[in-house]
Amino acid sequence: MRILYTNIGWKPAQGLGGPIVSVSAAAERLVQRGHEVTVFTTNAGIEESVGVPLDQPVDVDGVKVWYFRRREVIQRALPFIPYVSDSMGFAYAPRMRAELERILPHIDCVDTQSPFIYPALAANRAALQFKKPLFYHQRGNLLATHLRRRSWKKWCFIRLFEQRALLEATTLIALNEAERLSFARFAPSTRCEIVPNGIDLPVALDRLGAVGRLGRSLAIPADAQVILYLGRVHPWKRVEVLLEAFLGIAARFPRALVVIAGPEADWLQAKWAAQDRGGIAHGRVIFAGPVTGHVKRDLFDRADIFCLPSRGEGLSMALLEAMSHGVPSIISPECNFHEVEDVGAGRVVNANSDEWARALSAFLSDQQARFVAGVAARQLARRFSWDVTIDRLVDVYAEGIERHRSSATS
Repeated sequence: MRILYTNIGWKPAQGLGGPIVSVSAAAERLVQRGHEVTVFTTNAGIEESVGVPLDQPVDVDGVKVWYFRRREVIQRALPFIPYVSDSMGFAYAPRMRAELERILPHIDCVDTQSPFIYPALAANRAALQFKKPLFYHQRGNLLATHLRRRSWKKWCFIRLFEQRALLEATTLIALNEAERLSFARFAPSTRCEIVPNGIDLPVALDRLGAVGRLGRSLAIPADAQVILYLGRVHPWKRVEVLLEAFLGIAARFPRALVVIAGPEADWLQAKWAAQDRGGIAHGRVIFAGPVTGHVKRDLFDRADIFCLPSRGEGLSMALLEAMSHGVPSIISPECNFHEVEDVGAGRVVNANSDEWARALSAFLSDQQARFVAGVAARQLARRFSWDVTIDRLVDVYAEGIERHRSSATS
C-alpha cells in the first residue's frame, strides 16, 4: 500500500508529545512491512539550528517526510494574541496544498492525525476531492475533556470544516472505546474501528544497571523509592496534583522522591520552589528535563510507581511504556484506560491531592502490592505490542480500501 500520513510535526519534534512518537513509530513499522509511507508535516517544534530540509522530501528512518514551512497566520495578523506553545496553532503551510494535489493520484489511502490543524484539513479535502479512501484519527482531540478547552473555536471549526470529513471518511480510527464513543457523537453512521497505539516490549529489564546510572546522572540514591511522571509538563497534565499529594506523605516515606521528566517544566519548577522552601520534601523532587533513549529506559526500569493525573488522554504512550517495564501506575479517570485497574496493574484515582496521597501511600508501603501490580502491567502491555497493532492497522486499511473501491464501482 502507498499511504499518506499528515501530522502537525514529526521527529525530532518529540517535545510536541506522544502522538509524534506513536505516529512516527507506526509509519516506520509499516515501511518495514513493505508498505510505502509518505508524511506531510510541518517544522513545528524543530529549532532552525537542527537544519531539517523544508518543502522537500527527506528520508527519516525509511519514511519519506515533507517538513513544510509553517506560517501561523493568526498570530501574524493579530499579534496581540499570545502564541502559547508549539503544540498549538493552525500550522498553516502554504506549499502543502500544491504538493497534495500532485501526490494524491499516486496514493492508495490517506490517514490524517488530529483535527483542528491545516495539514489534516488540507489532506481531508484533497482525499475527498480525488476520491481516495480517507482514514481519520482524532488522537483524543474530540473527547469531551479536550473540547472544553477553547471550546468556541473548536466547535466553529468542527461545523465549518471537520464535520464533512467525519461524515464522509472511509473509516474513523479510535485509540480506545472512549474515542469511539466521542466519534459517534459527530458521525454515528461512519464506520469506526479501534486500533490502539503500539509499544516495543523490552526484552529484559535492567533495574540494577539503572540504579547505578541514574545515581550518577540524576543523583538518585540507590535505596530511593522513585515516583515517576514522564511527559510534557503542561498544566493540562495536572502534575501539580502529584506534587501536592507527595507533600502530604513525604514525612511518612523519607526514601520516596519524585522525578518529573519532560519539557516545558519551568513554570512548575518555579512553583514548586516557592511551595517547598526548605520543607520536608526539599531536594526530593527532581526535574530531569526532556529524556529519550537509554535515560528514558533507565527511568522506567528504576521507577516504583508511574503517575499520570492528566485532564484527558487518548491513549498515553508514556503509560504504555511504563506498563511494558512492569511499573504499577496511578492515573486519573480522564486517561481513559480503566484496564489498569481492571487487571490489577494500578489504580484509577480522581485527580485531587488527598486521593492521590492515599493511593501513593498504599503502593509505597506495600512492596508485594507493587510487585503483583507490576507483573499485571507487563502482561497487559503485551496486548499493545507493535506486532499486534500493525497487524490490526493493516487489516483496517485493507478493508477500508476494498470497501471504498466497491462503493465506487457499484
